[in-house]
Amino acid sequence: MFPVSRKNSVALFFCALTLTGCFGGSAEHIERAAVSGSVTYDGKPLPEGSIQFVPDVDAAGKPVRGKLAQALIKDGSYSLAAEEGPAVGNNKVLINAIRNTGKFEESDGQKTEIMQQYIPARYNTQTTLKYEVKAGENTADFTLEAK
Repeated sequence: MFPVSRKNSVALFFCALTLTGCFGGSAEHIERAAVSGSVTYDGKPLPEGSIQFVPDVDAAGKPVRGKLAQALIKDGSYSLAAEEGPAVGNNKVLINAIRNTGKFEESDGQKTEIMQQYIPARYNTQTTLKYEVKAGENTADFTLEAK
């Protein structure tokens, strides 16, 4: 877990969106699929966050062609339509959520609240989550634990 100011969290979000175009070939040649599901953290629906599906490797070790797909999580649910969904095949899954810390930093005379990523790294920067996206509609539910 690391502290992130609100200004930096917005910048990180837009960087993630920018990276969406950096994973694979053109969208016309990539089969995508719809995915929706739920995310719980310590037994409760994750109030807010984001989920990313990143193309991984297939059973033969070859990279899956595709682009990163990202959705917002609200009240423990997320949904991606096929046209913006992840590539069919094996995907790594990253889940992020930030919260207020009650601490502030001052920069350029402005006081900004420091935000904190509270989801453990094993679910995002060092993810162990994987999901095989199949053609058509998919339901992918994730149960996360703090410990």
